[in-house]
Amino acid sequence: MPKPAASIQQTLSSLSALSSGYATPKAPLRIHFPSTTVTQPGEHLTRAASATEPSFSVAVSALSNLSFPNCDLSPTTRATSATTTDPESSPLSPPEPTATVPRYLLAGLDLDPPFPTLPVLGPALHVLRADLALATAEVNPDDEFIRLEDAEEGSVVGRKPVASYLRPSPPPVGGPHRYVFMLWEQPEGVTGEGIKEEMGYAEGGLDEFEKRLGLGRVVAGNYFVC
Repeated sequence: MPKPAASIQQTLSSLSALSSGYATPKAPLRIHFPSTTVTQPGEHLTRAASATEPSFSVAVSALSNLSFPNCDLSPTTRATSATTTDPESSPLSPPEPTATVPRYLLAGLDLDPPFPTLPVLGPALHVLRADLALATAEVNPDDEFIRLEDAEEGSVVGRKPVASYLRPSPPPVGGPHRYVFMLWEQPEGVTGEGIKEEMGYAEGGLDEFEKRLGLGRVVAGNYFVC
């Protein structure tokens, strides 16, 4: 049975710690479907509810390394201290301060194929998005999340994902699967087209994928069950 990548293990551990610390935990990554939004780790969705490719938003507390001209996102007491007791090892800990607003890379994975009791085919890629950007430089004080959208390059908007969304379709027997979504800062010089041309996701698994692209810690994550 393959061992899950370190980033997956750390993400799930951080989300589990978050859940144990709050009555209604809110993960730092929201998963938006047309009929529902996944805010709490481990929410149960139907196949119909998760059939359409989702959009995403990220918590301001996960972006506390950024400063905008009209909004200071410096670390606050609301930061993700409840997610972990070891900020150096947590994939959800805010990264070091940066002078530029980064782009982001997002992967969605099925952790349990073909069955949760025998996940020998996992993790299986269900979506891979690159060149995501923050939709706004202004943060609504009534909301702690910022939407992610395709970054603009000239007049080009809405580029295709590196790997298109594959709707959850676990076998009718064997139990529901976990679908985890993880967000990284996209290293400078790495593009969606470059990922397609230079490497195959399956070669060496997620650990090798992260190493070859030079990805750091996971900025934010969440998962649902279907």
